[in-house]
Amino acid sequence: MRKAPLKSNIISRSLVFGAALLSLTAWQAQNTQAAETPEVSQADQELVASVAAGGRMYDDWMRELALKKPKEAHPLYPAEGALAKTPWQTWRCVSCHGWDYLGDKGAFASGDNYTGFKGVSGMIGKTPDDVMAVLRDDKHGYGDIFDDQAMRDIANFIIKGLVPMDRVIDRATGRAMTDPVNASAHFSTICVNCHGFDGRLMDTIPPLGDAARLDPWQALHKMLNGHPGDDMPALRAFDVRTTLSTLAFVQGLPPRDPLFSIARGGKLYDDWAAEIDTKYPGDAHPAFPKGEKVETGSSTWRCVECHGWDYKGAHGVRGIRNMVGAHPGAIIKVLQDETHALDHKLHYADLYDLASFVSQGQVDMNEYIDARSLEARGEAGNSTQYYLTLCATCHGDEGKAIRTMPPLGRVATERPWQALHKVLHGHPGDQMPAWQAAMSPSIIKDVLAKLQTLPKRK
Repeated sequence: MRKAPLKSNIISRSLVFGAALLSLTAWQAQNTQAAETPEVSQADQELVASVAAGGRMYDDWMRELALKKPKEAHPLYPAEGALAKTPWQTWRCVSCHGWDYLGDKGAFASGDNYTGFKGVSGMIGKTPDDVMAVLRDDKHGYGDIFDDQAMRDIANFIIKGLVPMDRVIDRATGRAMTDPVNASAHFSTICVNCHGFDGRLMDTIPPLGDAARLDPWQALHKMLNGHPGDDMPALRAFDVRTTLSTLAFVQGLPPRDPLFSIARGGKLYDDWAAEIDTKYPGDAHPAFPKGEKVETGSSTWRCVECHGWDYKGAHGVRGIRNMVGAHPGAIIKVLQDETHALDHKLHYADLYDLASFVSQGQVDMNEYIDARSLEARGEAGNSTQYYLTLCATCHGDEGKAIRTMPPLGRVATERPWQALHKVLHGHPGDQMPAWQAAMSPSIIKDVLAKLQTLPKRK
C-alpha cells in the first residue's frame, strides 16, 4: 500500500533524516550540523520514505491508500463540527489534530476547525507500537482499515516526522521564519512543472502563494510529505532549511486576482456549466424544491435558479445576501456540503471564484432598480457614449444584433435584475466584459436605464 522508497541519489543529499525528525532536540541538532553530508544507512533512508508516506496518510489516508470513503462520520467527531455534513472528512487525522499537530492548542484552537481534541505531538518519543495501539483501539477504529505497513508508516510519521511548527512558522503572522535564500532555484526546477512559474497554473487547488499565506502549516506539511495519492514529490530527503526557505519563497508568489475572481464567480453563479464548458447532470438537483415544474436537470443546478437574480432567493429557497463578507473558505465548505454537492462538479478555482462572488461581488439590487416599477435608478441620456462605444459593438445600436438572445430592451425591462447581473459580471462562456470594476455605480445605473429605452422586439 505504501509508496516506493525515495530514490537513493536524492536521499544521499539529505542530512541524516532530512526533515524526518526524531524529536525537537534532533531538529535543533540537525540545523546546526555542518554542510558536509554524512553517510546514511539504507534503513534510515527507508525510514524517511516511511515517514513521508505516513504524513500523506495523516493528511488523507483514503486517497493515499485508494480506499473507499466512509459514509458515516467518525464516532469521535463532534456532531456540531464544521465537517459533520461531509462524513469522510471526519476520518482524516488532520481534521481533529491539525496541520501543526497541536490540536486544540494550535491553529485549530478556535474557529470552524475547532474540535476540542488534543494534538499528536505528545506522542513524540513513544514507540511505533504505542502509536499503533492507539490507532487500533475502539475510539479510533483503524485496526480493520490499515494493514501492518500502513500502520507502521503513520506511526513513524507521528513519532519521528512532526515538525515543531512554532519554531519555524510565526504563529501571529503565518510567515516562515527564514529567508527565501536561493529557494527560487528549487521552486523553478521542482515545483514549477506542475504549479507554473507564479504558482497559479493548477485549477484544482488555490494559487500556491494564497495557500502558503493562508495556511502555512498545511503548505509545509505537503511540501515535506507530498500530496496523498498524487505524484507530488516529498521533500523530506532535502536539507530542511531548503524546504523552509522554499516555503518563504512560495509565500511571496502572487494571489489569484480578486477582481477577475469575483467577475468569473458571477458568471458561474449565472450558469457554471456554460462557463466551464460542460453539461449539467441529467437529474434535477437533489436540493431543488420538489413539485416545482422545471426542465429536467439543467436549470435546477444553476445557482441563480434557487437564489435569484436579486440574490434574495427563489422557489422558496433563501438567498445568499447573508453571506456577504463571509470568508471564501467558509463559503467553499457550503458549496461542497451534501446540500449543494458541487465538490465533484467544479474544480477548486471554480469554487473559489464562486465563493469570491458570493462574498464580495453581490450588490444591493434595490440601489440600482426600483423594486415596484422595475425601472433603473439612472438617467438614460447620460450613458449614450458608453452604450454606443462599449455595448453596441456586439449588440448593435438598438440592442437586437445578437440573434441568439432576446433584444436587450426586453431583457432589461422584463428582467432588470438579470440584465444588471450580466452588466456587472459578463455572460457565462462568452467574452462579454464585466463592467463592475470599470464603471461607477452611477454609470451602471445610467447604462441600465439606457437599455430599458431600447426596442423590445426584433
